Amino acid sequence: MAITDIQLTPQEWKNFWAYFKGEPQQVEAIEMLRQFINEADPTLLTQNANWVLKFRESPKEPDVRKLTPGASYSHQITPSFTYGEICLYQEARRFKHQHQCDTALKLCQFLEKARAHFGSAIIVTSGSRPEPLNQQVGGAPGSEHTFYAAGVGAVDVALERGNQYDLQKWVDANWPESVGYGAPSFVHIGCRGDGQRRRWNY
Repeated sequence: MAITDIQLTPQEWKNFWAYFKGEPQQVEAIEMLRQFINEADPTLLTQNANWVLKFRESPKEPDVRKLTPGASYSHQITPSFTYGEICLYQEARRFKHQHQCDTALKLCQFLEKARAHFGSAIIVTSGSRPEPLNQQVGGAPGSEHTFYAAGVGAVDVALERGNQYDLQKWVDANWPESVGYGAPSFVHIGCRGDGQRRRWNY
């Protein structure tokens, strides 16, 4: 029997150590595995084995370059969010100033935290809405979605999998600036450049 014959899924292999509690039968099972590997190829248990060196490598930082107004919509603002998502892939929503890009980065960095917390993709349902588009879609005058000044911006988001009210509660506790809640299909996350806490219901 080869180690490749063990019918564990990739996720089960990832969880291997998550289930290790130091129980006697677990220690015995790991010792059996060690003996099997040693008999098959003793070099696999050395400090310089390729798999050991790979396991100890430092993770590579994602290639996230600075967003600029003229970037392509495929540009990754953060590892999980693109420029196109913030602009809904519409030219009318494209940023015109660098400060808008910088605010989008701040918002996306927070969305990354929410994504990690919930283990679910975050869907941007509305992002940049410059005037007159904001008015045309029924947005409030001076909406944070217009990104009208440095430090001002907003996104409406939803969990791909999960309860929106759980997302709302988590955002309320972890985002220090604007949160609009009460909507069944999205949570508004925004800022106005002054760092002030604001909460409202839709």
